[in-house]
Amino acid sequence: MPRTIADLRAKLQENGETGWLKRVQANNNSCDELKLLKEKNRYNDELSEKSFLASRKDQLDAASTQWKHRVEKSDAEKFSVAGKMDKIPTINIPSVEKEKKTPQAKRYKGKNDASSTPSSPEKNTMFNLCRSTSELTPGALKGDKESDTKSRVVSVVKPDDFTFTAFFESVERANVQGDQLDIKPEDFDAIERQSLLIYKKNVQIRRRKPTRNPIKALAERTDITNEYTEVITGVAEREKKRLNIEKLAQNSNKALEALAGLASKEDFTSVALKKGSVLSSYSPWKSLMLLQVKGRRHVQTRLVEPVASSVNEGDCYVLVTSSAVYTYIGLYSNVIEQSRAADVASHIQKTNDLGCKTSKIMNVSSKDIVKRNLEAFWKHLGAETVPETINAGHPSEDETFESNILQTNMIYTIEDRELVPMDAYWGTIPKIEMLTETNVIVFDFGSEMYIWSGKNASPEKKNLAMKLAKDMWDEGFDYSDCSINPLNIAHVLGERDSKELPLKGDKRPSWAMFAKITQHRETVLFKEKFLDWPDFSRVIRVRGEDGIKRGKGSIEIKPCNAEEMVKNKTNLPDLQIGNTHLGRGDEYFDEETRRLFQYDTIQIKAWRIQENSHEELKERSIGQFYDGDSYIYSWKFRQTVKGRELNGKPSKHAQVGRDMTIFFCWHGNKSSVNEKCTAAFLTVELDKQNAPQVRVVQGSEPAAFLRLFKGTMVIHKGKRNEVDKEPKSRLFVVRGEVEEEIYFMEVPVEMASLRSRSSLVLLDVQGGQVIIWHGSKSSELKRKVTKSSLERILEKKSSELLLDDDDESSLKIVEIVEGSESEDFLDTIGNDRKSYSSLLDSDKDFDYTPRLFKMSSITGSFAATEVPCPHRSEHITPYPFVQSDLYQSSQPALFLFDNHHELWLWQGWWPEKEDCELTADQTGSGAVRLQAERRAAMQTAMNYWKKIHADQDDHEPIEAYLVWAGLEPLEFRNLFATWEVRQDVRELNLRDGKKEDDKIPLRTELALLTRTTYPLAEILQRPLPEGVDPTQLEIYLSDDDFKELLLMTKDEFEQLPSWKKTALKKDKGLF
Repeated sequence: MPRTIADLRAKLQENGETGWLKRVQANNNSCDELKLLKEKNRYNDELSEKSFLASRKDQLDAASTQWKHRVEKSDAEKFSVAGKMDKIPTINIPSVEKEKKTPQAKRYKGKNDASSTPSSPEKNTMFNLCRSTSELTPGALKGDKESDTKSRVVSVVKPDDFTFTAFFESVERANVQGDQLDIKPEDFDAIERQSLLIYKKNVQIRRRKPTRNPIKALAERTDITNEYTEVITGVAEREKKRLNIEKLAQNSNKALEALAGLASKEDFTSVALKKGSVLSSYSPWKSLMLLQVKGRRHVQTRLVEPVASSVNEGDCYVLVTSSAVYTYIGLYSNVIEQSRAADVASHIQKTNDLGCKTSKIMNVSSKDIVKRNLEAFWKHLGAETVPETINAGHPSEDETFESNILQTNMIYTIEDRELVPMDAYWGTIPKIEMLTETNVIVFDFGSEMYIWSGKNASPEKKNLAMKLAKDMWDEGFDYSDCSINPLNIAHVLGERDSKELPLKGDKRPSWAMFAKITQHRETVLFKEKFLDWPDFSRVIRVRGEDGIKRGKGSIEIKPCNAEEMVKNKTNLPDLQIGNTHLGRGDEYFDEETRRLFQYDTIQIKAWRIQENSHEELKERSIGQFYDGDSYIYSWKFRQTVKGRELNGKPSKHAQVGRDMTIFFCWHGNKSSVNEKCTAAFLTVELDKQNAPQVRVVQGSEPAAFLRLFKGTMVIHKGKRNEVDKEPKSRLFVVRGEVEEEIYFMEVPVEMASLRSRSSLVLLDVQGGQVIIWHGSKSSELKRKVTKSSLERILEKKSSELLLDDDDESSLKIVEIVEGSESEDFLDTIGNDRKSYSSLLDSDKDFDYTPRLFKMSSITGSFAATEVPCPHRSEHITPYPFVQSDLYQSSQPALFLFDNHHELWLWQGWWPEKEDCELTADQTGSGAVRLQAERRAAMQTAMNYWKKIHADQDDHEPIEAYLVWAGLEPLEFRNLFATWEVRQDVRELNLRDGKKEDDKIPLRTELALLTRTTYPLAEILQRPLPEGVDPTQLEIYLSDDDFKELLLMTKDEFEQLPSWKKTALKKDKGLF
């Protein structure tokens, strides 16, 4: 009911004065207040306890970091790229927002069709990269292989052909002739009408289906064809041909394949031959390429414009030409860029990648002192002189460049005859899992576009991809949606003035590359674009079995195969110049072609080297050498080829070939280094025909070179211009067994120069006689060829032998034999028979040729290589080797000399350094390896002796000895035609504790090297015994000595960690 205003006023006043009490919560009583107080106190206690612990922890953390305020700031930043730069220039790359900016992904159909953006991008499944196989995948077989069967269309004869229609004329074409009436309109008036009787009759009409002409009905059908396809398999023809061949084979001695080839008929008019052409224009390299290596996390190697303005000091560059590779190291480039550039250049140099063939990598930088390579680098980039390089950009430029350049990557695949973007890899770094053997992918990196095709991809897909990619390439580039343009990014990197470069263009520059590559034929520039391309060169592989093992830290080397060493595998000498085999210089028979090559000398010229010039020798001086000089010999000869008749006998017909010239550079043992270098330069100057050059060292002359002089070659001591011209007695040793290859070498006039298995010549011009001394064991052939060669030498009357051409009197030739020398001979050379190893009283057989083996593990496995004599023949050669064969080898060397009656193991020396300090090789691993090689060489010698003396009993002594370089005994020195003691090597080995003229039995030395246990006193003394591994001295101790010294057993010692073993060995003196 309605209220008055007075009632409402009274109600409001009541609520305002007393109503608020009802809305306020009543206070707690005393018990509740005490309870609440206790809860608050307990909470405060826990809170204070936690706060105390937290505060203590904060104080400890603060104290642990206070040391940083008491030390100086680390200077590591000074050695970074940012610290090396004097100032930080502003980066000129356009400011990039955080959102990713990539080119718009559009399908590309070619020039005639417009590109379209897909409404729903197709998400391709991830491909798994499989290893290459020789079999095609099932998917690649569909539609790729065409059938070999042929087919043709055959027409069927129609029933209504031209004969039928000619006989039966069409009704429509027939002319019906009959009576015709002329009717006029007035005639219809004469027609009368009569009514019929009205009678209704129901007539039942019988309806029948009208009949049709079957010929017309058949002609109107469209499902019947008048032709069919005949498949021609050729089975009948092949079977008929096979039967004919079998009939022919019954009465023929030819194989079925030969008969089939003779019976086949080929139509060569339908064969289209491929035209020989140059390399494809789509090769994945250019004649001049400048590769920029830039980045920090995923370093990018990009092709940039090969001009000087593309280079800055903050990056690395690789310049590739057809014959050279340069790596430019920027002053402020990071170590990752430097390492990557070195890897790319090394790969190009080793594999001849990117069309470059070079043997050396030129590393250049702006700080190079030698400017030759640096000037060549800039010259390739169009700069005549070394320009001022652009300074490096901001330190963060690498990361900014790396993230933005990857966003410009565009990758397409072929689908529905158009290029479809691969959304998973669009604007990102490619991965190798995307490459499959049946796919074709187009990579657009701006300055590089690649059409990559798998090895099993169909030819249709390859051709379509090539066409579409070429159309896209010709349309230019469009990077409007990106932050940078990869075609001109090199011109904004570094400290440069800010400028705007176009992001869109109608044509790509000429230095950009459009290339086609196939699977497993990718270039290093393409591989560098991928995130995870496998680098098999860095894979650590399991080491193969090479005969060298490491057991317990030491090296164990297996001995050589003695059975293979016993077999004589050396062939007759053959001087090969290019593809021409000269044999011994007179003829060469080719077993493969059954042809005989004969060589006739046309002209021989000679020059002697005089410091920086040359002097041509006279004809009489040709063949006269001095061991202190160097000579150049020109040999012009003519080649004649002879074959064989059908009966196998040599043909009477000869084919005269072309004239050839060869230059020989002969160097004496005492010739200077300057003369050797001058000889090489002057040979090039004298050679006008680009003739081949052969270097010849004294004592190692090939048979073809010795045959030039027909047995009249003489080697004198000293230099030609410094020889004493006064006549005196001179002694020559004779080397060689073939008469045309004999030569005389001057030796000291003393009895120590005599050799019992050879012949020597004593020239006494003043006394008017020449004495030929024959050793007691020299062969009859040796004596015969020595006398005949001496007679030819005396006939020439060379001035080098101090023979007067005008003197008509000739020298008298006298022959003597060892043991029956004349008094004049003994007065000249001496009478000390013990100064040489005389075989006068020996009853052994000496009809053999010694053999020499060099043993080394430099190739990875310990092997013995036989050293051949350069003028070896089928005759017995008593002194086939010279001293330089041993001493000019890399030291320390090991040689096994087989003298038939005994074996000699010759050991070299450690070369002395200039500072006279021992190197790590002499005291550490090198010494251990040498001892292991010595042990294997001795065991090889023992096995070799047992092989060649298989009938010898085990208890009989083995005639095998060990000798050291410089300390060789007389018996070993007399195994060579001449010998000169090397005093420097002698002093080195004497310093190492070796004895002079010491002949150590090999079996005794091998027992010392294979000793496994030594007393503690010998292990603790220095120097250590030979054969002891200094890195594992504890293994040579007996069990009692080991426990006494280390206070534990060997098993307990092996259980210790390696660091504790080392410390314990150092403490006990075993280190």
